[in-house]
Amino acid sequence: MRAPSHKSAQLFGCLLGGLLLTANTLAQEDATAPASRPAWLITPSISGSLTLTDNVRPGLADKRSDLITSIAPAIHIDGKGGRVSGNLNFAWRQNFYANESRYNNDQMSLSANGKAELVEQWLFLDALASIAQHANSVFGTQTASNELVNTNRAQTTSWQWSPYVQGYFGASNVSYELRYRDIRTTADSGLYATGSDVDTQIWSGHLAGGTPLALLGWSLLAEDQRTSFRVRDTQSSRVIGKLEYRLDPQFKVNVSAGRESDNYSNYQWQHRTVTGYGLDWAPTERTLLKLAKEKRSFGDGHTIDFSHRTALTAWKFVDTRSVVIPAQQFTTAPVSTAYDLLFLQLASSIPDPVARDQAVSALLQSAGIPANSLIYGNVVTAQPFIQRRQQASVSLTGANNTVTFTAQRSSNTRLGTGVSPLDDFALSQNIRQSGLSASWAHKLSPLSNLTLNALTSHSRGDAGQDARLRSLSLLYTTKLGARTTASFGLRQSNYDNAGTGTADYTEHALTGTLSASF
Repeated sequence: MRAPSHKSAQLFGCLLGGLLLTANTLAQEDATAPASRPAWLITPSISGSLTLTDNVRPGLADKRSDLITSIAPAIHIDGKGGRVSGNLNFAWRQNFYANESRYNNDQMSLSANGKAELVEQWLFLDALASIAQHANSVFGTQTASNELVNTNRAQTTSWQWSPYVQGYFGASNVSYELRYRDIRTTADSGLYATGSDVDTQIWSGHLAGGTPLALLGWSLLAEDQRTSFRVRDTQSSRVIGKLEYRLDPQFKVNVSAGRESDNYSNYQWQHRTVTGYGLDWAPTERTLLKLAKEKRSFGDGHTIDFSHRTALTAWKFVDTRSVVIPAQQFTTAPVSTAYDLLFLQLASSIPDPVARDQAVSALLQSAGIPANSLIYGNVVTAQPFIQRRQQASVSLTGANNTVTFTAQRSSNTRLGTGVSPLDDFALSQNIRQSGLSASWAHKLSPLSNLTLNALTSHSRGDAGQDARLRSLSLLYTTKLGARTTASFGLRQSNYDNAGTGTADYTEHALTGTLSASF
């Protein structure tokens, strides 16, 4: 938890001013943009909320009630101007406690990505950034809402920048790409606290071309990855060649082979042969299936990725097994969130991505459905680990009802030694997680919705750790004007923990929020 500071205010002011100046400049440059919609859409907003809870410090022995006042200015930017495109959502939330003012704090949230063409059709720059609240340990106290006081929570900041060049060799059909990625993650407490940030640097080169057989193509990938962390550094490199054969416009298969090296299991380099195969099948523009399997140093890795959409539904299933390096999960957006599902579903009816983003954001806000919430926390570790992850998601949209449902589970196994005391794997070499998230929004009138949100998450370790969170909330949302929304809600949460000494708790809360955009 962090107290509000002059530095935070300066950061917010500089960020807001810089974004407005940049977007204004880009909008001026793009003078040819259609008059019906500006190239850049900038939407400032502010919300204020009151939360009356009977347990403001969950996980502690003495249960105390409190009234929490929260104020959150925010800005949303989306668009494309000239050679720059991007999307940004930033909010700065201030929490004030009536009875426990020493816990007053500020929390930032940021989700941003951008792309710039620095030299026409040759030199590019991609950038990503995120700020979010995360649990320091999956076995520590978990809460369904960030305004409650929780010592197991940290504010995690991640950013990535990636310059690259791409093009073709002369007049040939051989394409090339040379890319550098720098990814950094830090937090205000816990394993990744300031001074212990994780820095991953990746160099990669990619070549691809055709053959005398029109349906047969080839590609070559070389990659070197180094992760620096105060506990230990890890490295890996790989060179993979691939042949791809297109059986028809909708179906293609591939085989691959190469060499890889890493020091994941210990501090000595290990070298191995890698082989794999896969297929891509898109029977219609609404359906996509990708399958891939590789023989890797840790065993068989695989990817199953299926998505399908109709006018009123979106379906997605993902099943992967791979190595995850420290902090990698914090730089990757949650898979198949409510936002992603509805964005996929509206692809046919709203082809323009900026307009679709507006429509999805408005739908989620009016319905009271969380856009990008995690079902369970990320594993905080200094070690590479093997993760098998499965997730199934669906969204259903009707005239008066919007339903989203996600089921997820993962199995995480530590690789190597040298675990920090703050590491989740210090308690268990194997961590299993599962959870469900569901929302049902019913339209009461053209301006009002009643939404039921349910969440359950479960984290288990092989040494008897067992942490389970269950939360249920009912939310009434109504539009007071074209840009003003009010909501009132009830929430109940139950948390049970065994094997780690963290106390169980129950919490009940009444909430009220008023939001306005400009």
